[in-house]
Amino acid sequence: MTDSPSMSASLANAPARFERENLTWRTMTVNDLEAAHRLSFKLGWPHRVDDWRQMLEVGEGVVLENVDGELVGTGLCFNQGAVATLGLVVISDEWQGLGLGREMMARLMALAGPRTLMLVATKAGQPLYQKLGFETCNRICQYQGVVTGAPPAPREPGLRPMAASDQAALIALSPDSPAHAVAVQSANRGVVIEKAGVIEGVALKRTYGRGEHIGPILARSAEQAQALVLALLMDAEGDFIRIDLVDPGDDSWLTALGLTCVDQITRMRCGEAVEEEPLTRFGMLTQALG
Repeated sequence: MTDSPSMSASLANAPARFERENLTWRTMTVNDLEAAHRLSFKLGWPHRVDDWRQMLEVGEGVVLENVDGELVGTGLCFNQGAVATLGLVVISDEWQGLGLGREMMARLMALAGPRTLMLVATKAGQPLYQKLGFETCNRICQYQGVVTGAPPAPREPGLRPMAASDQAALIALSPDSPAHAVAVQSANRGVVIEKAGVIEGVALKRTYGRGEHIGPILARSAEQAQALVLALLMDAEGDFIRIDLVDPGDDSWLTALGLTCVDQITRMRCGEAVEEEPLTRFGMLTQALG
């Protein structure tokens, strides 16, 4: 979130409705979801109203409305144990240049309390986040596209479809994250790697945005993470799929199936690093949720 000099100059001579004192900050409610969706749609973000609803169910939101009762800003905080993730920070274009992005962040950081903070930064927002104490920690690559073929069956010991009886064990992988629990419970499909009765990997596929999203992807190794994703792509030919990978290496196995990296963004942290246990996160649940 940045302040445009030209926008700042134009606002200096704008009508009174564009003055800060005519703005109201308040808690986001379900009644704001349609308006919040319109704001994100203007940015070209693929979220559906249902995606906003699910995120509000597992987080706390802040909205900003003008004197006409129009929603002009949003932000969400997701508290997850020792970590909080911040996301969906939007300030409407006509209100840029007044420092509202910084104030939105201050309010979200207050909701998070003393937790370590994580977010995925747009290029426009990164300078502000750096001023607020955030540092780069990962590169996130957003892959998406229509799957053009079926991969060979991955040969990973212990790889199998997720079963209803796995829910408790999978939720226990991130016990402090309501978002993770909802993802496990609402997944259209999932695969796990189980060895000697212990879950060593999981990947979930669910309806999101323009099609389906694969995430989170949790595993002990990059090879396991790749096997999990390939297993979920075996019956996905012709489907639009999105995956947000954390610090990916060779991606030829994805591009061969029609999924390309359409954006690279920065994951940032404010506070001490928190160990990801027991599994490493190779793919995000969503960019906002981590």
